[in-house]
Amino acid sequence: MRFTKNYLIVVIILCLADLCCAIEKIETKIGPFDLAGPRMKESQLVSQFGQGWVQARRVGDKILEKKHIYYDRDGKIWVEIRLSHVLDEKLEHVVETILVSKHKLCDEKFKPTKPFSPLVTSRGIRIGDSIEKLIKAYGTPSISIEIGKDDRFSVLAEDLKFKKGQVLRYLTNRPKELIFAEFYFNGKGLHSLLISVSE
Repeated sequence: MRFTKNYLIVVIILCLADLCCAIEKIETKIGPFDLAGPRMKESQLVSQFGQGWVQARRVGDKILEKKHIYYDRDGKIWVEIRLSHVLDEKLEHVVETILVSKHKLCDEKFKPTKPFSPLVTSRGIRIGDSIEKLIKAYGTPSISIEIGKDDRFSVLAEDLKFKKGQVLRYLTNRPKELIFAEFYFNGKGLHSLLISVSE
């Protein structure tokens, strides 16, 4: 079979488009949690891992924010699962944010009833990894924030009250997609990461 010049150009363009989409893809997965597919419901979370430490912020009878927090003894890290404030069609909250951190978020007695398995992203990143390993896995971040020097907002820095360090944020350029990921580094490597589909 003979390939024409135009045919080869079209194939190259399609391959490059696929490559760009693959590079642009934001992390959606860590351990047993994946925000890209059908998201885990609160009832599924509790049946698999137990209640953990539950925090809810209410206004009257409405829940504005709810989260389950666990201490993962194997990794010596904390896992915070934030739920949507809007209920799905079956009137359940669904997982919309996963925060994994060395920062103490609750008492160590709030362990999951079964292990979260290795809390590793789909590209092999885990707490403690170097900034070089992260950039090799995900490429140049959309935004790099030097905490204490930059005025730019970081969810991780705001939530965990970090005073120094560096946050790398990865955003999608698709306006309808809310997914983003933040990775916080202190002098010892990756300290905290957050993956969210929250507005």
